[in-house]
Amino acid sequence: MARAETHHRRQEALKLLGEGYGCSELVTLLTERWGCSRRTAQRYVGAAYSALVSDLTPVQASDMLATIVGRLERLARKAEADGQYAAAVGACRSLLDAVVEPNRSHHHPRVRRWT
Repeated sequence: MARAETHHRRQEALKLLGEGYGCSELVTLLTERWGCSRRTAQRYVGAAYSALVSDLTPVQASDMLATIVGRLERLARKAEADGQYAAAVGACRSLLDAVVEPNRSHHHPRVRRWT
């Protein structure tokens, strides 16, 4: 594959990630769009994700976290209202992983770890 095509694919994956596509969803889309293997699409998405994360300023990262927290809270509330308790628990677990766990004191001897 030519360098120009590789560059084009990386840029397209980066653009779509920026538009809000999830990684798995994007891999499926790019596999269909480009006619490549899932593994190839995963490599492009992985590279795009790394580029996206490395370019975030602390303010942008905080904004992104706030957006994710809001979405997960809405998802948990809607899932519980619809009787989809496993989805509600999954959203709550994702909130725990994204917000609570990174801010726990890892040196306190009485910290309970959820695994």
